[in-house]
Amino acid sequence: MAECQLPKLNVAGSTPVTRSILLLSTVLLLYSSISASPIYTSHDFWMMASGYGLLDDSAGESVMSERILVTQLKNGNRNALIPLVHLLVASGRIEYAEIWMEGRGRIVPVSRRDLGIALSWYGRFDMHSVMTSDLTIPPDLEDDDYAYTLAAVLYLGWMNSSQDGCFHPDLLVDSSDLDMIADLFFQSSYHWEKDWIGMRSLDSLFSDGARAGAEQ
Repeated sequence: MAECQLPKLNVAGSTPVTRSILLLSTVLLLYSSISASPIYTSHDFWMMASGYGLLDDSAGESVMSERILVTQLKNGNRNALIPLVHLLVASGRIEYAEIWMEGRGRIVPVSRRDLGIALSWYGRFDMHSVMTSDLTIPPDLEDDDYAYTLAAVLYLGWMNSSQDGCFHPDLLVDSSDLDMIADLFFQSSYHWEKDWIGMRSLDSLFSDGARAGAEQ
């Protein structure tokens, strides 16, 4: 299997990790100064600074959510990066903010929901019989279009739910999630050390394993 690594960004005189730290430090500094402004909230500032018109509901509160911003990035709109990083920093999820900054909006980290959907495709031949079963839908997936599919992935043991029975679809995939399915879906030479993975790299791991194709 060809070694699967995330692309590195070429900026003279710096490394990807160093650039991520510097950029995140800038975000934190701006966040601290903006949050004290009596005119704009820091959230409003990032929305305007990134080219977004504010989307307000009847209560005057922004309805721009984390999931909407992630969807924008998946669709190629890199203007959503800074608002998303701001939301992550404001909620105390610094590690996730660092991951998104490292990807610069070009590499979208894989979420648990993304991984589950990918598993339903690459393991689709095993899914047929399961999809007719009476499966338990995790409570945080009840309104998800892929609720039954993700429940089937859990049933097959390819992913785990948490102790409270929730799926936590927005959490990012790490190496432990990949190790759990490596023997079934990846080549025997599989190795992944990073604490996150982008969708293109994940697709490469699945494609090199070619499990779905071998069962046709």
